[in-house]
Amino acid sequence: MIRHGAKVLNNAISVGTFPLQQQFKELTNTIRQLNNNFEEQHKSLKELRDEVDKHHDELIDHKNRIQNLERDKK
Repeated sequence: MIRHGAKVLNNAISVGTFPLQQQFKELTNTIRQLNNNFEEQHKSLKELRDEVDKHHDELIDHKNRIQNLERDKK
């Protein structure tokens, strides 16, 4: 009799908490997607930063060449 009562109680708890369990699953999936998006954005930002650094270095090289040419011209 006690086992049957425990089973009924467990079933009632499961049924009662099912919507909450579903919400937790959805929340977990949403957090996982957000983390993946964050990682993708971070990777894109790093690639962009590397590209900007490359162009910055090229601009400094050009500036130095122009200064050298101007100095040689004098």
